[in-house]
Amino acid sequence: MTKNYLKPKPINNINNISDIDSSKGGFLLGIISAVLLIACISVLLLFNNKQIQRIITEKGNIDAVKKSSDTELLIKDSNSLIGTKKILNIKADHSNGTVGRLTNIYFSNKNTIVKIAVTNSSLYTIHLNLHGKGVVLVDDLGNKYDLKLPSDNPHLEIQSGETFKGELVFQGGVTSKASNLTLITNNQIGSDQLLSRRPKIEFFIPLK
Repeated sequence: MTKNYLKPKPINNINNISDIDSSKGGFLLGIISAVLLIACISVLLLFNNKQIQRIITEKGNIDAVKKSSDTELLIKDSNSLIGTKKILNIKADHSNGTVGRLTNIYFSNKNTIVKIAVTNSSLYTIHLNLHGKGVVLVDDLGNKYDLKLPSDNPHLEIQSGETFKGELVFQGGVTSKASNLTLITNNQIGSDQLLSRRPKIEFFIPLK
């Protein structure tokens, strides 16, 4: 009688073991891939957050500069010098004894305002803006800014021995490309003569 039960049985599950190992390897590979994907997404989100934070910070800094009242900044748009007040110490003399000074200039997008003082040391009454056509502001690019006539003294009359003090308002904002301005009295009919009652005086105003 043969004792078959003592014979070793053939191993048939080798392929099953390989399948199990492959499944475990695939599972581990999937986990690693998922971890790497999460890490990449986290890095991208962190980078984007930093970029957004940098943009917000830069915008806040720009707004802070624009709102600062400690210093007067030259703020430029595409056409004009805006919100700038410049202190001046510009003097001009005329042969008839008239002496003029400019003390400051202010730029806005609609007007340019010049503070002026003119003393008439001649023997006669003089006019700086005779016939309402005299006082102009011109830049080095050829642009002209006309005076808004003062209602109380449109011809800018100054009696002998008196001083005119006031602000002259010129129409339009000065272009940001201009390097200098010239304020001229009696531009059209002014005279350089010793006894002139309509003195032509030029004030040179550097901007840069």
